[in-house]
Formats: sequence, structure tokens, C-alpha cells
Amino acid sequence: MPTAAINGTEIYYETYGSGFPLVFAHGGFGGLGTGAGGNVPAWVERFSQHFQVILPDRRSSGRSGFPDVPHTMSLFASDIRELLRHLGHERAFVWGTSAGGPITITFGLEHPDAAAGLVVAETAPWLSQDPELLGKLRERIDILNANGVDAAYEARREGGTVGLNLFAAARPAESEEEQRQRDERRAAIQAQLAKIPREERIYKYGAELRTYAAHLDFNATARFKELKMPVLIVYGTGDTVYPNVPWTELAEGMPNVEVALFEGQEHGAASNTPEGEARILEFLRSHTPS
Repeated sequence: MPTAAINGTEIYYETYGSGFPLVFAHGGFGGLGTGAGGNVPAWVERFSQHFQVILPDRRSSGRSGFPDVPHTMSLFASDIRELLRHLGHERAFVWGTSAGGPITITFGLEHPDAAAGLVVAETAPWLSQDPELLGKLRERIDILNANGVDAAYEARREGGTVGLNLFAAARPAESEEEQRQRDERRAAIQAQLAKIPREERIYKYGAELRTYAAHLDFNATARFKELKMPVLIVYGTGDTVYPNVPWTELAEGMPNVEVALFEGQEHGAASNTPEGEARILEFLRSHTPS
């Protein structure tokens, strides 16, 4: 198992292909259901013909370590930077999707010399603009910090699960097929949870909350224009997890930023369409350092 000791924890990673490095910052907020299972994205086979694709499991996700320490956006970005150093790379493309998007933006802001370009997909420059959701998350994180992970886990009995929920989208499914896909995703995670001992579920829930804490107050709106490297935004206008993000306005006056909008596409769909993958590959190839 390829792992590297990074910033006080073990980071699991896999590499595919050769060429200029491309790091993929996956989505999800850690704990169970994120990165676990070892599924390699379908696009990797195609992209690895042109790049060395690097797939790390973020700390507190998948097969990486689950350290009981505060998580921050800067720490997540530093994990990527140190992993690149471990692999002998001084610069790379970073492609972040969903919860990996803010990490990618932070990488560009804090490690600009190491960022040859960024792909920011299916995400927003903030966690949420819903004050009720943010308030519930903050309450649960406060319980974790004050009383420990067992108390935070037990709080789920009365307060339920908190956070961005892919299976309780703001709009109803528009077709039987979409509802079937939502049900299948929910069932897959529930089946995974059923196989995990309760003790493991509890400590990984703590890791999930620590990851949310890193995202909670993140808002890159005011700093977005500080990004000087090439940036590609990929966004579906029907996204109900990160809804109504004005990417075109945020990128106004930035010649280094391309915005690819996919009309009506739901969360996670735009960058996985043939058109989305082609746009990302074209962007990366056109900006690969000679």
C-alpha cells in the first residue's frame, strides 16, 4: 500500500500513468462513504495517457490516517503540497471536485508557485449559504470539541445527521431514473455502514466533523481574484448541493479563468459527461508546461 508520512499522519495515494503531475482532490467530508472502497474514477485511464494522475485519500478519508487533531483548509492544502514533494514534484495541476474544490482554491492561494493550474468542479467558494445548516453544524462541532466524539455521535439520535446531504436534495427527483440513482447511492452507503463496527463508526464520525470544521468558515469570494494561475471552473446549473453559485460574476475580469457551465446538470454530473471530461482534458493539455 503506497503511503507517505505527511504532516503528522499517513496519506494513502495511488499513481497512474506518467508525465506532468495531476492531483485529484476528491469530494465528500470524510468518515465513512468517502474514498473508502478503492474505486478508481473512470476518467483516470484516459487522463493517465497524458499525465501522471495522483489519487490521494484526504486525511480522515478512505485509507489515509484519521488523526484526532484539528483540521484546517490550510492543512489539507499543505498535505497536497507535501505529497508532491514526497513524489519529487515541484509543480502540478490540482483538480478538486465538490468538497475538494475549496481545498484546491486554498492550494492555489497558499502555494501559487506549485500550482500550474486548477480545475474547480461541482463546488462553490464556500461551504454553504444556508444559516440554519451552518448553525446546526456548528452546534455539533461544539459538542465534539467540548464533550468528545461519543457525545457528538449520540447527539445524532435527537438532532439527526447534519451537513450537506447528497440524498436530501433541495428539489425532488425529476425522473424515476434520478430517484433510482439517489436511492442506490443511499443504499450503498447504508450497506457499507452496516458492515462497520460501532466503535469505528463513532471515531470516523468525529473525523467527518473535523473535516466539516475546516470548511465551516471558508469563503474565498473576496480572495478569488488573487488566483493568477490558469483556472477552469466546471459547474452544473442544476446543482442542489452547491446551488446558484455565480461563477461567471466571480470570474469577471479574470482572463486566466475559464467558466464552463452545464445547463441543468445536477451535482457531480457536469465533469463526468463526455463534454465535461473533454473540456477538462483540453484545458490541462493546453496549459501543460513545456
